[in-house]
Amino acid sequence: MKNKTKPNQYHFKGTKKVKFVLKPKQQHQRWQAAAATATATKRNWLDLPSDVTANILSRVGVFDILENVQKVCTTWYQICKDPTFWRVVSIDNSSNLIGLSVCSNVVKHVVTRSQGQLVDISMKEVCDKYLLQFIADRSPQLRRLEIIYGVGEMYVVWRESLKKLALLEELSLFETEFSDKDIKAAGRYCPLLTSLKVNEKPYIFCNDHVNDEQYMSDRNAFAVAIGKNLPDLRHLELIGNTMTNTGLKAILDGCRHLESLDLRQVLYIDLKGALGKRCSEQIKHLKLPHDSLEGFQYLDENVDAPCDVTSESDLQGYGDPFYPGFDYEDPDDDCDENDYVEDFILLHEAMAFMAMYRDR
Repeated sequence: MKNKTKPNQYHFKGTKKVKFVLKPKQQHQRWQAAAATATATKRNWLDLPSDVTANILSRVGVFDILENVQKVCTTWYQICKDPTFWRVVSIDNSSNLIGLSVCSNVVKHVVTRSQGQLVDISMKEVCDKYLLQFIADRSPQLRRLEIIYGVGEMYVVWRESLKKLALLEELSLFETEFSDKDIKAAGRYCPLLTSLKVNEKPYIFCNDHVNDEQYMSDRNAFAVAIGKNLPDLRHLELIGNTMTNTGLKAILDGCRHLESLDLRQVLYIDLKGALGKRCSEQIKHLKLPHDSLEGFQYLDENVDAPCDVTSESDLQGYGDPFYPGFDYEDPDDDCDENDYVEDFILLHEAMAFMAMYRDR
């Protein structure tokens, strides 16, 4: 009579190798043991190194940091008060839910908290000429400045602002006033500038003035200024620029160190001849006028995307940049800080806790 192999057994070189399968009750007991171990070794956020905690909290967003995070416990409050915590700042006011003046004052407060250590700031639909001056006056270490949808006539303050940003390495602008005169100022006062992005939505011109020399000169003035004043540029984006071949040639002649050049939606250049060949030979990473805009986040975007603040009332204390509400009093030292954070391990859990705390 042949031996029958049981379902939980294997034959291996003539011998039986038994696979033991836990019964449901045994499996349940194992899960309970694992859960008990996990509970016993639950992470305490206050035991994390301060730099790790700061890295996690910085991902929450400026408004939530000021209105929620710094109010959770003394430890988090001290981290949020540290000037190094504000070395990199990003503020998006595209929903306009809190108002331009309030958002501008929040930026001023953050810049003041950085105590001159700000190195990277990005602002969307909030920066006007006054705010730009404020930042330049207090941020001598700034290396990257990004302004999306600058507000008002900013060209009147660029020269004086750039004078104070000698360490600036990257300037990124979208739909923000910046002229050929400002390019000259950048070349004079920002010797470390190697990356320039001055992008805009493309415009369609009629051909009525193609023979007007002054008109065409004005169209190319910006590109010509780049070629004359920024010889050390490595990266240049001019999406939507209205220059012609004259302007492009000036850039190639003057910026011999260019590694990348983005000419998407630059609709008035002709790259079919020698100029196109020169571009491909001289520029390592070249994007052509009709290349896809995929990856460029500011064109055809949904400007109604929600902001990380629900209403202006959430930030009512920020009407004045020196309003006492900016300096939130330390939580009671006698309270048990572990009660606030004991159940949160990753960022999503921390944000959920802050939402709970705000609704109390």
